Amino acid sequence: MQQKDGIKPMVNTVTPLQEIIETGAIITHFQPQVSLKRKAVIGLEALSRGFDAATGEIIPPVALFAQARDSETRLALDRACRTRAAESFAALHRRDKSIMLSVNIDATCINEETRGSSHLLKLIKRCDISPSNVIIEIIESRCNDMDALLEFVRFYRKKNFLIALDDVGAGFSNLDRIPLLKPDVLKLDRALVSGVDGQFHKLEVARSFVQMANRLGCLVLAEGVETSGEALCLLANGVDVFQGFYFARPAPGLDAVPGMADKVNALAEKHRHERTRRIAEEKRLFSSYDLTILTMCQELSETPSRGLNQAMTRFLESYEGVECLYVLDMKGRQASDTICNPDKLKKSKRFLYEPARLGTDHSLKEYFLPIQAGLEKFTTDPYISLASGNLCTTIARVFYHKSCGRHLILCADMSREESACES
Repeated sequence: MQQKDGIKPMVNTVTPLQEIIETGAIITHFQPQVSLKRKAVIGLEALSRGFDAATGEIIPPVALFAQARDSETRLALDRACRTRAAESFAALHRRDKSIMLSVNIDATCINEETRGSSHLLKLIKRCDISPSNVIIEIIESRCNDMDALLEFVRFYRKKNFLIALDDVGAGFSNLDRIPLLKPDVLKLDRALVSGVDGQFHKLEVARSFVQMANRLGCLVLAEGVETSGEALCLLANGVDVFQGFYFARPAPGLDAVPGMADKVNALAEKHRHERTRRIAEEKRLFSSYDLTILTMCQELSETPSRGLNQAMTRFLESYEGVECLYVLDMKGRQASDTICNPDKLKKSKRFLYEPARLGTDHSLKEYFLPIQAGLEKFTTDPYISLASGNLCTTIARVFYHKSCGRHLILCADMSREESACES
């Protein structure tokens, strides 16, 4: 039967893996790594596929490597893929010396027997590629010999290669190995990136990696980016380099460096517009907060000590968006009960989230230390409240309580939307 549109029928048999390795029947596609701040493609990740010459069928990477069931075959396949990647990249490197090559190393192949082979170094030199243009991507959780991996990393770093940890934030990544390997690049896993613009907990994890990377002096790259929302959210929170279908799908040769100026410029403009809008929105919001807190402090300053709880209860009924209220003394001790909106408390998680009681020590809390240092008012970044279990911002403000003749601090937990991508 004729196949329509000239598409060949699928054939169940595939070229034996050994034949693919020996004949070099491997195709390398490259996926761009894009810097939005530089508005340029700065790197290409090499992705290998097998090729069945008899049928013309492309064998996806997962299916290809699944056939390599023993260590010797995996090493041979890994080296064949690396060889094809370097040879394919060489022509691009001659045209543009600034673009980086990201090449994956199967960490299961790094062991006592292979770590001194210098196979990659010899390959890169043979292809006339500068080692400083090569990023070695490693999924460290797959390594069975940590000593060999550390020696491998030290050797190639001395030769001016860069080291990237892949799949960071995935279920099996071991964070304790980051300070051991001292990577130059952290690649956030697509499972963490997917939907990050709508999930506060994912965003906080991504933020923690960005903050850690900034302190360690390494770059964060987000892979698996499929929407402009994900890119904009991560860009607003410190990520600059992106990889994923939103920008470009993997492609061979020069086709892998597409003209994406219009897309990048549009995204940059949208980022500027969104940042301007959010700053204006935050300014209006916090102006409203300041007026609310100031009004409450003025009333509390005239309220007898025994009437503080009753006054704060009235505030919850009068001011929308106020979740919890409590008063501290200038040593950080709680001088009132915590008065909360009962509709906002998570009754199913009372073991985790419980409003603090009279006498609780808040002296190490983020909102108290700046007050102790001399500020009259301090506003925290959004966080999950220990009182309610909800996303909130705490505003702490000093006021003079006339009844007891001393300064006190009003703390107000203001509700925030958990679905928003905070920047």
